[in-house]
Amino acid sequence: MVPVLVLTVTGSAAERSLGSIGPIATIHSGWGSGTHAATSTAASAGVSALPVLVAPGFTTTGSGLSLGTAASPTTICGLDSVACNAGTGITRVTLTSQVTGSPKAYWPDVQIAFVMETTGPDGDEDHYNSYYGTDPCAASTSGSGPICEESNGVPFMIQNAQSVANAIASANPHSNVSFAMTDFYGTDYDWNDGPGDSWKYHVDIPSFIPASELGSAVHSTFQAEQMDEANGWGCICGLDDNFLHSSAITGLYGTIIGSGLDWSPATHHVIVLMLSAAPRDPAYLENYWVSSFDHCCSGVGPYGGTCEPAYQFSNGASPNCEGWVRSQDGNANDSIAGLTKSSPSCTESVGGTCTIDVIDYWDTPTDPYSKGWPTNPGYSSGSTGAGPGGSSVIQDSAHILEAGCDLAAATGGTWNGPSYWTCPNGQSGSLQYVEHGSLSAPNTNNPTLFTALKAIGFGPQYQSEVANGTGQPIFTYVPPPNFALAPSPQYTAACVTPSGFLPSCQTVPSVLHRNGVTYLGWNWSTNASRNTLYVGDSWTSSFNIVNTGPPYALDPVLACDTIPCRASSDGGPINGIFSAATYDPPNSTAAVTDSFPLAQVHVIGPAALSAPPIAPPAAPPVPPGIPIVTAPATPVLVATPTLIGQGIGTLSLQAAAAGFLGAGFMRVGMKNRPIAMKVAAKSGAFVSKFGGGGTEGAGVGRFE
Repeated sequence: MVPVLVLTVTGSAAERSLGSIGPIATIHSGWGSGTHAATSTAASAGVSALPVLVAPGFTTTGSGLSLGTAASPTTICGLDSVACNAGTGITRVTLTSQVTGSPKAYWPDVQIAFVMETTGPDGDEDHYNSYYGTDPCAASTSGSGPICEESNGVPFMIQNAQSVANAIASANPHSNVSFAMTDFYGTDYDWNDGPGDSWKYHVDIPSFIPASELGSAVHSTFQAEQMDEANGWGCICGLDDNFLHSSAITGLYGTIIGSGLDWSPATHHVIVLMLSAAPRDPAYLENYWVSSFDHCCSGVGPYGGTCEPAYQFSNGASPNCEGWVRSQDGNANDSIAGLTKSSPSCTESVGGTCTIDVIDYWDTPTDPYSKGWPTNPGYSSGSTGAGPGGSSVIQDSAHILEAGCDLAAATGGTWNGPSYWTCPNGQSGSLQYVEHGSLSAPNTNNPTLFTALKAIGFGPQYQSEVANGTGQPIFTYVPPPNFALAPSPQYTAACVTPSGFLPSCQTVPSVLHRNGVTYLGWNWSTNASRNTLYVGDSWTSSFNIVNTGPPYALDPVLACDTIPCRASSDGGPINGIFSAATYDPPNSTAAVTDSFPLAQVHVIGPAALSAPPIAPPAAPPVPPGIPIVTAPATPVLVATPTLIGQGIGTLSLQAAAAGFLGAGFMRVGMKNRPIAMKVAAKSGAFVSKFGGGGTEGAGVGRFE
């Protein structure tokens, strides 16, 4: 039997149907609907191409692979014989595996910069008595209590940065992740009491550090520099500072271009923006006249600024009125979304772009029904639609959440926010509100925020990893009990990528032994660092096996572990071992083992074979005869029978008869009376005991 295992990984639904694939195959794969010719090493190995039948059906697994098995011919002679109607004791098994789902994006090296907004509602409120504005909660406790629906996002991140980094690394085990951090807040513009309370752009962790170091770095920089020195929580930010809009554009601009950061061109760049305010962009207006902003420092009109002023960074200046996802000055690159595709720090990254994941906290600015929206804000001339659920309040909250959705969608990132909100592209929030707690001992537990950070995306697909090698061979073949490798297995294998043949392909399988079972195993590559299959890769291996004994019926050609396999005779696992593909899916820590499905052949047993020929009995010894003198005879060529190991169908009866005739010639001469009498006449007297001659003396033909 000649099993052939074929793993073909394709990139679109249209490419999932396979035609006949022999040692030289065309693999439909890659991005879109292109095809790539894949040449096997079978010809160079001196193995004749045999026809391959593609499995008539497939079994779909939960891992995104579709596995198939077929055998041809479907009837063979038992015991590796050819003496039956099938005429062969060899069959060819084909195992196939195809991708049926879209693999998750996979990036080898990823640099992640956390960009932290630090407005009061983000969890950074100082709560000092004199500046609580018109917030009903702060006013009811004389400024000592938290503002209504203040998020604990900033305290959570300070306390749990190390756990967050570990979770992101764990969720992306095949990516090498490192982290940096910047923060921003003050606009130094309308609806702000002036500079000094915070930064428009500030670098906390300038060098990208391993995940294991993020926790301590956040405490020694972000917390020490940004938060109140007395207790490590809160700052001097209050309701006399902007909180419905912020300097998000400046903060992101500096982070993207790498002002004070050491972005590496050998990595993919990801930014995680955490905030609850809108950018200063005319598409996302914020009406402060319906908010709890302190009257001391209000602007000249109800709306916060709609133009982000130019800012001088250490390595360049931002344009005046930089846009969010669209330009405000006619230059298509003058927006944060455009910058992620045009800045050298992004175009020189592995992915050729920067990805921005956005998390909008659940707090008063994002919740239009929060009690933090005062019913009587005190701006009588422009407070239409004020109070929880008011029309202007709903518009303010919607603009904040829409801005987060738009930027994530424009840069290929993920979005998360309050569970009641869904972005236009269908991304839904999952955050639940968690109370901030007291100023001196804030609540730093936020399970849904932790889950959202763990699930951040790394952006547009770069490498479509499908199967990553584990500590054991990726592919295994286990023969059933009544089949075994042929004396000459004739192993062949080919590993083909969209760019050509993989030089490190394992061409000869390993012979494995486990639980008393001997079977074959292959890896995609003999180089452990390259033992990973991506979309467009194809693996093929073939070898010979033969039937070794009963049962002689419709028999499985492999040990497998599906419901039909277990229901068949001798088709289930053998001591827990079966033919399978074992691998780690992308971004997973648990290995997957997928069984190949059942395929069977009809084995014709010895009872159905033709009976062997019956040999004639051996001739008895020839008795001594009477010497006969004859003239020298002319030599005659006599055929000499030669025994050749052939089936009964090729035995020559003429050659056998010649041997039988020579062996019995003398016996025939002695038993035939007329011949005996003629021979005796040549000696003289013609006397015979068979006739009526005299009685004296011995005669010819006598047996005394």
